Amino acid sequence: AGVEEPDDDYILFDMPGQIELYSHLNAGRQLAKLLESWDFRLCSVFLVDSQFMIDGAKFLSGTMAALSVMANMELPHVNILSKMDLLSKTSRGQLDKYLEPDPQALLGEVSNESAWGRKYRKLSETIGLLIEDFSLVRFTPLNINDEENIADLLMMIDNVIQFGEDADVRTRDFDPPEPEEEDDPDKYYGE
Repeated sequence: AGVEEPDDDYILFDMPGQIELYSHLNAGRQLAKLLESWDFRLCSVFLVDSQFMIDGAKFLSGTMAALSVMANMELPHVNILSKMDLLSKTSRGQLDKYLEPDPQALLGEVSNESAWGRKYRKLSETIGLLIEDFSLVRFTPLNINDEENIADLLMMIDNVIQFGEDADVRTRDFDPPEPEEEDDPDKYYGE
């Protein structure tokens, strides 16, 4: 007997943590191609432990790892910072500045901390600007204790794989619009 064809279900493949399987070997991509040949809609979800990403150098390293996996897997891709619920308030504040990264702020931390950082400042600057200019990598935080956060991530993955794109739109799927005031000058600004 084979695998039953799921209707609206997700099948998660929790892969081992050996990043080389996804970053520069063909094993992950070959599995993806096989699953696609069976009409699976695929999305690569790359999880990075948020506790690892709270300083500039490690954030840059994690970003490069995510970019490598994204390029090698050749799939729609979502990057997630996991274990946000385990971070202290101070660490969450440190991490917030990386979620919408400003390469100059990031490089201020990376480039002066070590001899390596000072030596390769130009390389780090170029990598940071490349990531920002092309919006190549963005991370979405995951707090397992926040149901709304989990629902938002699921919706993001649905959008990436275009889940439900072929479904019929029904009027009952939408809330009726709220009445607007004719004289409200801020109605277009959401204020």
